[in-house]
Amino acid sequence: MVFSGRDSDDRDSSSGESRTLLTIVGNKAKIEGKLDVSQSIEIGCEVVGELVVDGQMIIQREGIVSADVTTIDAKIIGKFEGNLKGTGKVEITDTGVVDGNIKTDSLIISEGGVFSGKVTRITGDEGKEKKKSKEKELEEKTASKTLGFKKSKEEPRESEEVKVKEFQMGDIDDMKL
Repeated sequence: MVFSGRDSDDRDSSSGESRTLLTIVGNKAKIEGKLDVSQSIEIGCEVVGELVVDGQMIIQREGIVSADVTTIDAKIIGKFEGNLKGTGKVEITDTGVVDGNIKTDSLIISEGGVFSGKVTRITGDEGKEKKKSKEKELEEKTASKTLGFKKSKEEPRESEEVKVKEFQMGDIDDMKL
């Protein structure tokens, strides 16, 4: 069994965003339990349990997942059984087999893909919560990079007034530096 953490910059340097992709592969390997992945995961073995993925989950052709999964995007090339909640795009490829329930706003089933189960649309609040947290995180990173914010080791003196300005989405792009 092989666990590998790679920067996606090796694969796709055009996105500008650095994401680590966790890859789990193994001939006849089986993993049981709860996995909480902060980025993305690629599965090429058997996984049983619960997965929480804050990025994309890819089940490779040799991958078999029997779990309750919460993710942003999912691409099923192998086999999936269980409940899947995808706040982004869920794709079942031409070799993908899904037996379970899917909760998403975007489901793509390629010709040849097999789906047996129930599809439910995500309510507006459920999908927006996760997307808003990602947007806020990106906004904070962009603000600190664009405006050159640096954390100061010095605390402000009591007599000094500290001014804080909140930025709305789009404010940074419209600012002239």
